[in-house]
Formats: sequence, structure tokens, C-alpha cells
Amino acid sequence: MFNSFESLRKAPILKNLDLKSYHIAYSLDRLVLGVDNINFDVHISPQVYTALKKTASLLMIKHSRSENFFNDYKRDYCEIEKETLRRVCNDVLLDGINRAKSSSEVQIDFLSQIALVKLFLEEIKAQYKGLVSQLEPLVRIYQLSEKHDQSDIFMIKDKLAEIKLHHNQIISLVGKELFELMADINTRKLRNLRETHFPPCDILPDYYIANPLLNTNNPNDDFFLIEEYVLLGQRSEDLDNYTSVKSIIYELFAQTDLASKNKEDDNYANVSEGNIQKNNLLLFVENNEFDSYLMEQDNIYRMFDCFHSRELYDKAKKEKEPEDILEKLKERIKAQKYLLNLFYRRFKKLHLIRLVIADFEMKSVYEKYCPPMTPRQIREFLVNFWSRLSIRAQQKRLKSLYGEEFDIEPLLQTVKRIKGCSSREKKQFLLMYLKQFSRYHRDLYNFRTIKDAMDSINLLTEEKIILLSRENRSLFEFLLPDERVKEEKPIANHVIIKADIRGSMDINHTMRNRGLNPASYFSLNFFDPISAVLFEYNASKEFIEGDAIILSLFENEDASQNSYSVARACGLATRILQIVHNYNEKNKENNLPILELGVGICYSEGPPSFLFDGDSRIMISPAINLADRLSSCDKKMRNRLKNQNPLFNLFVFKNAAEGESEDSVDDFILRYNVNGIELSEDSFNKLAKEINLKMVLYPAGKNEIIRLYTGIVPLANGNYQRIAIREAAIYKVKPETMNLTGETSQKYYEVCTHEEIYDFIDNQS
Repeated sequence: MFNSFESLRKAPILKNLDLKSYHIAYSLDRLVLGVDNINFDVHISPQVYTALKKTASLLMIKHSRSENFFNDYKRDYCEIEKETLRRVCNDVLLDGINRAKSSSEVQIDFLSQIALVKLFLEEIKAQYKGLVSQLEPLVRIYQLSEKHDQSDIFMIKDKLAEIKLHHNQIISLVGKELFELMADINTRKLRNLRETHFPPCDILPDYYIANPLLNTNNPNDDFFLIEEYVLLGQRSEDLDNYTSVKSIIYELFAQTDLASKNKEDDNYANVSEGNIQKNNLLLFVENNEFDSYLMEQDNIYRMFDCFHSRELYDKAKKEKEPEDILEKLKERIKAQKYLLNLFYRRFKKLHLIRLVIADFEMKSVYEKYCPPMTPRQIREFLVNFWSRLSIRAQQKRLKSLYGEEFDIEPLLQTVKRIKGCSSREKKQFLLMYLKQFSRYHRDLYNFRTIKDAMDSINLLTEEKIILLSRENRSLFEFLLPDERVKEEKPIANHVIIKADIRGSMDINHTMRNRGLNPASYFSLNFFDPISAVLFEYNASKEFIEGDAIILSLFENEDASQNSYSVARACGLATRILQIVHNYNEKNKENNLPILELGVGICYSEGPPSFLFDGDSRIMISPAINLADRLSSCDKKMRNRLKNQNPLFNLFVFKNAAEGESEDSVDDFILRYNVNGIELSEDSFNKLAKEINLKMVLYPAGKNEIIRLYTGIVPLANGNYQRIAIREAAIYKVKPETMNLTGETSQKYYEVCTHEEIYDFIDNQS
């Protein structure tokens, strides 16, 4: 009884270790089923099939080391075909993202990725069979040919036998290279675009597709497990089989406060078994309360890695960090040490520690002995005295078969290292083991889920079925740009940017008095450099109006890839101010005037009207008038507020002396806009639909919190640009005194340009 109370009293407190709950809201339940009413119909570009077939065939030759039997094989060809495959897969996945964005349904993006995974796996298996079917006839050809002697015949037979023996390893290596290619596309090319469109919870993590279990024909293969994870027992009586180890971990978790933490967790409490089946949420492997914590690999570091925490503590103490930080680190170390010791004692009692150590120590030597031995026999040799006696008894016979190269001395040295491990080293090995087991546990569940998803997909290649599914609007097509129907779509909506130069008349007068050319000054410092970057934002120059420039961005009907008009307008506006700022710095050095701007951005639903003056097209749009107002600056406000706040350049007030009138609200607006960018309210609402906006609270003073919205804009040239929008209330003000008399319900929106704002946002992410 005393021991029971003692264990309860000393139970580690984990609630302060910032543990995370693993969950991925992956589902295809909102997508329409195909013509069979059972599975999803998917048509992938034929160019992907062609490129994949060539690449997989060459990789199969490469990893089977059978290049000598294929005269036309060259390593350079393999790399060229890989790049072709990379390009077409990128375009197909990009099409999936665009279709998901256009339909406001992220599950289309999920479907495109899983369909490509299924295609890869099917082609890998087909190419392995193709490799064997090409080599088998060569045996007969070598036997009948006078050009080949007996050694050539033995060589082709040995190669064919080797390929069949190492079936799993070859498929694993080919799969690994192909899925690394796909993961690289998702990570380097498409992640920013997904972050632009979808919230983080709707983006599959990098490791989801880059799952080693997808690369093997046998997830229980010993060679695969020891290279990718840890060697696990396969028999039900093995202490280290997957189920047994998982049960031990959960039994030990149950002795901590993790069980009560689960009950208090909102995510856990709101997920019932019915919800899991209905929504296909990837939350729990077997609906065990600890699964979501074990599958989050970072939790293993947080719960057990007292070694790293000790390093952090020593560093913090050396740098004389505040006492509260040191105290938190001490509490973390205490909890981690207790939990690690708890696991260590149980694993030691069950005689699992020696297997854990052997799993890692054998990695450097086992390949020398396999074959004829198996990895499991090697581990038994390292940990079991009687196994060593048995294997050493067979040494003479093995030497006669394999020559002097079969030497067990490296194994004996490994045995000594295992026996000489200190308690600290054993605990470090246990920590490594738990990390790898956590990853295996997560990947195994993801693998099962991906497999279920692949089983629900029909990859259509027959034109008759493709047409039938397309006519019934049940076909999901992921194609290359040149395979889509190309036609000029009418303008659906448009955005106007007006950039207005402040004090242009004064600049013009000053320069003429000094004998300088104001026309070339405005052209070189403003109009020309702006024109040079318009293509990056898919923008056009409508006309120049004296000291102002008016730009447009169009959205065409059914063109989802062009539906970033407001986002790109914001990016272009900040770029314009950056250009002017850079030229101003140069002009200051040469004692030339500097430019100050006011920029207004206005979105308008529907197309603009056009009239023609000869060959010149002239746009007519109400958005031009509103953009003109947004870019304006009240002279009194300019004199009173200039240099008021270096971070923000736009302030909008309502004249408190004027009466209320809904018909002409903007007539009573007092606007300060010097090097500022004002976004209309309709434009901001449209922006929130175009890209994923994240709200960030910026502390501007003791009692002032500024609401910012930030997101990533995909540009027309393939690059990305971050933007930040400040939302602020319009206050009533007495112009003569600048006294505020109250807050209105209206808001205004400024596109931020100051580096400090963007540095703050970067630090928050």
C-alpha cells in the first residue's frame, strides 16, 4: 500500500511540457463519387504516365545494378527523365491546388496527391515485373548464343536470382527516390502556394507523402525496419513486437497525468467514435487515448529528452537568464528524468533494454553478415550467450562457404560495446528508440489511411469511361497547362490602383528654377521603373494622368489561377513605394527633390466599360473614382500629421462638424495619405477570399493593440511576396483642433510598408 501511494506522489507532471495532440483532418467525404457510385474517378495527364514509366524503368535498372545487360542505359538519361517527371508532376499538383481553390474545396488537393501516390506505386510494381520479364529471356538467349561463354550465362543467372532475392530492397530504393522527388515538389515548389490558399490544418505535412512505408513491398521486412526505424519482433511471443511495445508505453503513460490531461483536452473531448467514422479524422490509431500524443514525434523530445534540457539549462545559467526561466527548465528536467527513469526501469525489467541497444549498435556491422544470416540472428548473437555459442560452432562451415572474409570479430567487438554501456548511454539509446518507435507508429497509421484512400480511387485511362464520367460531372482531372482548353475568357471583375504624386507642382517649379528637367525626373524615378515590374503582378497600365498613374488588374471568368487581383494589387503597391524609396535615397545624395505618394486600391465586381479613341482603349469604371479618393490627402491633415507615426502612413477621420448623411459619407472624410496605401473595404473582403489571411496583434504602445492581417501573395512570375494589412477604426475629429470626439463603426485598411512590421510578423511565425 505504501509503495502505491509513493508512486502516486512521485508521478511526473507532464501538463507543463507543452505536449501537442497529433491530428490531420484528411478526408474525401465531400467529393462526388464516380460513375460506379463507389469510387472517385480521376484522370491524370497522359504525359505523367509517359514520364513516370520511363523514369521508373531507368531507376529499376539503376537500383538492381543491372546496367551491364541494357546497352542503351546511361545514368545521364535517368537524371534527364527525372527532371521531366518533376516538371509534369509539379504542373499536375499545381492544377489540383488551383481546382481546389476555385471550388473552395481543399479535398480536391488531397485527391490529386493521393492519386499520384497510387499511380507511382502501381508503376513501380509494373516496372519490377518488366525488369524480370526482360532478364528471363536473356538467360535463354545467352545459352543459345555463340558470343557468350559459360561465365556470361552464370552471370545473368546470378543477377536474375539476386534481383528476385532482393525484391523488397529494390522496390524500396526505387520508391524512395520517386517519393523524394514528389516530396521535394510539395516542399520547395508548392508549400507557399498552399499556405496562400488554405489554413495550416488543411495542408498535409511534408512527412505524410514522404512516408517510408510507401516505398516497400513488405512493411515487416527486417532490412527495411532496421534502416528506417528499429527492428521489431514479428512473432506474438516476442517482447519487442509492435503491439507489445505499444502496450508497455501506454501502460506507463497511464501512470502519469497524461490520462487526465486527455479528458480535459477540448479536441479530445469533442471527438467521439461516431465523429471519427463520419469525418474520417486521423486522430487515433485504435481509438486509444494516448495515440494522439505518441504519434506527435516532438512529444518524445518534450517528455524524455532531459539531456538536451540540461544543456539548455547550463547555457541559460551561464548567460545569467532570469530566475523564472531557470526554474522552468529545472522543472522540465525533473519531469523528463522521472519519466525516462520510469520507462528505463520497465524496459530493463522486461529484458528489452539490451534489445534496444543492440538495434542501434548492430547497424554498422550487420550488412557484412546478411546473407547468409538475417538481421534478427545478428541481434540474437549480440544479446544472447547461447546464440553466440551456436553461431560460433557454425563458423568453420560458414568459412568454407564464404572464405576468410566471414569474420565474427566485429560482432564480438559490438558485444563488448553493448556490455560496456553506462546507465546514461542506455537511457540515451532508449530515448532514440522511443523517437523511432513514435515515427513508425505515426507512419504506419498514415500508411493505412493512404492505402484506404488509394483503394477508393479509380485511375481512368480508357477514353470511353473518361468521357462518360466527364459528361456526368463526376470526373476529377489533373492536367498540364497545354492540355487544358485555351480560350480567352471575358473579364469578370477588376481592380484599380491609383498612385498619386504629392506636391508635383512644387517639384516641377523647383527643378525648372534650377535648370533641371522635371519630365525626365518623373519618368526615370516613377513611371518607367513602375512599368518595368507590372508583368510580375499581371497588371496593366491604363493611363497617366499628369502626376498620377492608374493601373488595372483583371480577373477572367473561370480562371482560378488569375484570381489574385487584390492580393497582387497590394503587392504591387508596396513594390511601387519601395521603388520610389530607393530612388529617393539616391536623389538625396544628389540634392534632388524626393517623391511622396498616395496610393488607393479599389476592387469592383463586374467588368469595366471601354471606349476607343482611334486605336487607344480608354477604361470607364467607378473604381477609378474611388481609388482617386483613397489616394488623396487633405492639406490640413498633411500639415498636422506629417511624421506623426513612422510605422504607418495612412490615417482616416470623419469630420465631426458635418452632419450624418449616408448618401455622401466620403464627403465628410478627412484623409492623411503620404506614402500610404489605402485598401477599400470591398477590396479587403475580396482579399480575404483570395489568400489565407492570419490575424496578428501588434503592440503599438502601452494601451494600444493594432490588428494586422498577413498572408503570402503568389506573383505571376512564380515568386511570392508577404503583405500585411492594418485594420483601424475611423474616429470623429474636429479639424481645427484635431481633438477626437468619438469612434465610428467604420473601418479603414492600410497596406503596411514599414520593415519593422514585417520583422515583427516573421518573428511571430
